[in-house]
Amino acid sequence: MKYADLPKQKLSHLVKAEGTSLEDWQVMLRMQQAQREHLSVECVSERDYPGEYRVSSTQSGSVYKVVFRGAKSPWNYCDCMDFKTSQLGTCKHIEAARQWIAEHHKRIHRDLPAYTSVYLSYRGNDRRVKIRIGSTAAKEYRELAKTYFNEFDELRPTAYEAFGDFLSEARKLDDAFRCYKDVLDYVLEQRERLHRLKTVNEKYTDEVLDSLLRAPLYPYQRDGVRFCAMAGRSILADEMGLGKTVQAIATAELLRREQFVGQVVVLCPTTLKYQWKREIERFTGATVIVIEGTPEQRREQLNTDVTYKIASYNSINQQLKELETLDADMIIMDEVQRLKNWNTQIARSVRRIRSRYAVILSGTPLENRLEELYSIVELADQFLLSPYYLFKDRYIVTDETGRTIGYRNLGEVGQRVSSVMLRRRKQDVALQLPARIDKKLFVPMTREQMEAHNDLKLQAARLVAKWHRQHFLPETDRQQLLLTLQQMRMACDSLYVLDEHSRFDTKVEETMNILDECGVTLNGEGQLNGQASPKVVIFSQWERMTRLVAQELERSGVEFVYLHGNVPARERQNRVESFQNDPQVRVFLSTDAGAMGLNLQAASIVINLDLPWNPAILEQRIGRIHRIGQMRGIEVIDLISAGTIEEEMMTKLRFKSALFEGVLDGGEDAVFLSDDKFSGLLDSLDSYMEEPMADTALIEQQEEPQATRPQAETPKEDEGPQLTLLHRLSADLADLLLADEPTRQKAAALLRAALNESLS
Repeated sequence: MKYADLPKQKLSHLVKAEGTSLEDWQVMLRMQQAQREHLSVECVSERDYPGEYRVSSTQSGSVYKVVFRGAKSPWNYCDCMDFKTSQLGTCKHIEAARQWIAEHHKRIHRDLPAYTSVYLSYRGNDRRVKIRIGSTAAKEYRELAKTYFNEFDELRPTAYEAFGDFLSEARKLDDAFRCYKDVLDYVLEQRERLHRLKTVNEKYTDEVLDSLLRAPLYPYQRDGVRFCAMAGRSILADEMGLGKTVQAIATAELLRREQFVGQVVVLCPTTLKYQWKREIERFTGATVIVIEGTPEQRREQLNTDVTYKIASYNSINQQLKELETLDADMIIMDEVQRLKNWNTQIARSVRRIRSRYAVILSGTPLENRLEELYSIVELADQFLLSPYYLFKDRYIVTDETGRTIGYRNLGEVGQRVSSVMLRRRKQDVALQLPARIDKKLFVPMTREQMEAHNDLKLQAARLVAKWHRQHFLPETDRQQLLLTLQQMRMACDSLYVLDEHSRFDTKVEETMNILDECGVTLNGEGQLNGQASPKVVIFSQWERMTRLVAQELERSGVEFVYLHGNVPARERQNRVESFQNDPQVRVFLSTDAGAMGLNLQAASIVINLDLPWNPAILEQRIGRIHRIGQMRGIEVIDLISAGTIEEEMMTKLRFKSALFEGVLDGGEDAVFLSDDKFSGLLDSLDSYMEEPMADTALIEQQEEPQATRPQAETPKEDEGPQLTLLHRLSADLADLLLADEPTRQKAAALLRAALNESLS
């Protein structure tokens, strides 16, 4: 085909040109691109490298090596990915070189070089290592090749291990012998794959797999780890709630233990960065760093020698704007379906990350379109479903305009991807799962939320410090302290819960992402994403928070029922029956006040937007679903704002049910608690407020006028050395403010120790 044969009008990328074959249409598209794009072509060396060219793109700045030996020559080559995956034997860079040769009346070097070379063939469905025997020492090379190559000049699968021996012997025959880099990479990849398969099969029994992490794995999770480790680059597409995260971490630990990988980069949505950090630290104890901050800080963090690095898709996209590519031993990509449009800048950036190993996590690898599955599989193996034009022709049904109207041969697609993708549903592993799975999902807050939360924390710290000094708080201060603690929790949900005007939050978006992953949201055609999507119950203590979620559900077209304390009793029952019996109603949204006495056994997932301080109320929520008669497993997802009072509730505070029952969850009588019980509350808060408390005490002492500042009493003999130290430090607080930072920190620590000892 000549350039003169190209149609005058622009060829469509969606509809095949009339009267042409599928392959000719694709070649014509690349010819068209070569004409339209600004590609610069230069000959490498007519004498030393005849037929080799450099083709540069003025748009991207990329430079490609091209070999052109005539139209449709099997020896044409380009190192771009389109040439390697299209199976056409050409690309826009080869076509640009071809056009440049014609325009400049250059000679086409059809003669093959005299030297022998080993190259990687990209024609056909599989890449193959092949040998081309030149005229120099041809007889000797032909005799040598018999041991390693078959009658089609293809490297035998059994010869991968001995390929180094072949290279040594081949180079002895002729100094000009060539073996190209992509061949070496491919052979090393295949040798490592064989070694990996043998290692996993022979060494990793159930007991050994369980030793990878600080917690045992379920049987299906062990199978998942083996699959991912043996595949090398895999897609783990288990249904939500089956523990994709722990399987990915265990796979990374297996590959690290066997020294296949050194460092691991985790890519995830912004809201999941610190969730991943906690899970990795919890299961492995390894060093973890989150990539964030300025471009300089991110660059420094990426170069840090730590085991695990975690970056959001957005931050890695920003970093790759400065870097040509990013290399990693292994990447774990979480929630890849959230990238949605695979033509976005972020999706293109992800493809520029080079790694030998990968575990790609997606609970919904196929949401709306088969093209989405193609894009995800491409991240694991760019050759498995390629080229796209053949994939589209075989599996996607289009109308005359190129619009998708259906799919075919889907069973064949499933078979083709089975080597890299593992998908299990809860019903597939029902006997291996417990009746209830609890998952803590840590989400970050916006800057505005954190500022409001920390301002409130400072107010609470002042009151706690006041109680420490006076050993008593009046009822007005008690009420203010409890209100401030509640407001801190509200800020963790959304600033809208505080004032009904500001709208800064992340939990609402994360809730919609969870619903999207488990198939509850609608696709572009107004149908549920999941064919057998579960029913979900969403709880919050605050009506304003449920109002925000209700707005998002309405915007997404999801059928739901909404319950709160103002719904009449008769209407409550109607809404419960609608949720229980109507298959279109997938979500039950409720406040704690609205959920009393409900039976919601139709659901299998509970999302807690916030956690009540009283564990009994939390169990009451879950008990609406997880009760006698429930025939399916239950998954409980708690959304916890990272670095806030919510997280402290889960880790440091360890509030006791008896202490907080009626205090912080709907207890109007909280301010009338006995002093002993209220003191117990403040003691529990002390560990969380201790840093702000010490700072606040110093500030309050500094701000008091000198004339009215109370003088420290002379300690009595029976007060002991700790209280003596307490009085001495209190008298010198103003001086401590002027001291250097180490002195202030040491004094604050001594003060806290004295307070704890004296008040115990």
